[in-house]
Amino acid sequence: MLGGLVSGTVAGAFGGLVSVVPDAVRTWALIPVVAVLLAFELAGRPLALIQNRRLVPQEIIPRSRFEGPFQFGFEMGTGVRTFTPTALPHALVLTVVLVGGLLPGVLAGLGFGLGRVLMPLTRSLSGDPSGWDRHLLGGLAWVGRWCGAGFLAALAILLLGW
Repeated sequence: MLGGLVSGTVAGAFGGLVSVVPDAVRTWALIPVVAVLLAFELAGRPLALIQNRRLVPQEIIPRSRFEGPFQFGFEMGTGVRTFTPTALPHALVLTVVLVGGLLPGVLAGLGFGLGRVLMPLTRSLSGDPSGWDRHLLGGLAWVGRWCGAGFLAALAILLLGW
């Protein structure tokens, strides 16, 4: 979760720099971009945006009792050196930068990091990792739709009540 926290804090701090642009301009710049990303997500066909299309090497983990797993988790949590099957992290960063700020950035980063923790944790606790993988791949479009709907709800709360 530390990686997500760092990424969210950086996005939130960058949002502070962008805050010199009037609120209305930032909001109206955000809406069409997020609308396109969400439309594709909710249709079950997420856009493939710029990303590092590889996984964090698992060889990092056995390096030591602490450093290896910490580095692996940190890199997964940042989302920088990994594969993301959805464009929602891009929409999240853009939202934090354009209308969020530091606190929403920190919260978004913690949420992203928590999501990154839950995936491998639930897989390993399932008792059948291969079955878990098949089940996830079979329902990946619906996972994206649910995440897209959750993102839309959180965005509405941010724009209407923050």
